[in-house]
Amino acid sequence: MALTYNNKNVVSTVECYDAWSNTYDSDGNVLQLLDDIVFEEIAQPRLNSIHNSNMRQICCELGCGTGRNTVKLLNAGWFVIAVDVSTCMMQKAQVRVAQLEEQHKSSVDWIIHDLNGDNELSINDSSVDTVISTLVLEHITSLEQFFKTIYRILKKNNDSWAFITTLHPNMYQAGSQASFVIDNVTGDKLYGISFDHSIQHIIEAANKTSLMLIKYFEKGVDNEEHARNLGPRAKKWIGRNIHASFLFKLRKNEI
Repeated sequence: MALTYNNKNVVSTVECYDAWSNTYDSDGNVLQLLDDIVFEEIAQPRLNSIHNSNMRQICCELGCGTGRNTVKLLNAGWFVIAVDVSTCMMQKAQVRVAQLEEQHKSSVDWIIHDLNGDNELSINDSSVDTVISTLVLEHITSLEQFFKTIYRILKKNNDSWAFITTLHPNMYQAGSQASFVIDNVTGDKLYGISFDHSIQHIIEAANKTSLMLIKYFEKGVDNEEHARNLGPRAKKWIGRNIHASFLFKLRKNEI
């Protein structure tokens, strides 16, 4: 059931993404396009370094969605624990993975879980090498709980890391949040529940759970040519940073 808040049709995160799943990968979302670029620049090189190790590397993906990043992780040789709150989104991811080579299909576990819920994520302590969570943070009620979960499941060594991305507060403050068009005639949208977490709050919450910021990066729409390359929805964001990414590692005294 949709509630109206500030003239917006707002539903739970699960309802929003279940309904969005059919068009999520094809509606020209600028944030997804920027997210892919940042993933390639920051996360992918670290993921590819697995080839220098004989050990099986495990990545927990918090918010796997339709599998946009899941297939990148599998193709890089990682075992993936894919977590999401939306069954419909995860089904899309499972279809994506089913199209990969046989050895990758068996290299993923699927977990339906609400990161805002009271139940603990069913992953063992100190059991994963990295955590990746892209464009999820705006739906997280408690940043402290979120980062405590990441700290708990990360292996306590110098090689463990976490890569987190989110919409930049500039977008939220301009009235934009996770949403999609449900009526092409009226332009009406359906919105998920979102929270305006400041960059400082995100970094502080991570730091409280012994996750140290290694790299912070902002990305936006640089100019009109850049906007044309990103698609029609990018034009209104020219000259503004709308995507934020964070690379964290464990503090040395926690290893």
